[in-house]
Amino acid sequence: MTRREAQERATKLGLSAWVSEVVTAGEASQGTGTKCVGFASIDYPLAEAETWDEAFSVLTRLIFSV
Repeated sequence: MTRREAQERATKLGLSAWVSEVVTAGEASQGTGTKCVGFASIDYPLAEAETWDEAFSVLTRLIFSV
């Protein structure tokens, strides 16, 4: 699933999809991105994962108790 597809899917649920980036400190510094689905306007993720599919799977279980 692409970022655009994730944003469209989240919009249908009245939510937002965004990537939260973290940069580690130290000799092996690298940036990592976590896919977030929730309320971007208040920076409140309901689900986070390494991929969009995983994030929506977590969200589906949370919302629909599946």
